[in-house]
Amino acid sequence: MKIGYIRVSKHEQHEDLQRDALAAAKCEKVFTDKLSGAAAQRKGLEEALAYLRPGDTFCRLEVRSS
Repeated sequence: MKIGYIRVSKHEQHEDLQRDALAAAKCEKVFTDKLSGAAAQRKGLEEALAYLRPGDTFCRLEVRSS
């Protein structure tokens, strides 16, 4: 199973581009965090890592603006 993770650093940012890319990569489950880069706790990441099982693939995309 492919597990995706999305993180955007500001509430004004949208995860649509990352969500579309993870859907294209056929991720069956996606977890999301909307936090600043300095946030100590990333609940979505913690949940994603806890959800992983042997044989799963963890997908995290980096989207950069030009």
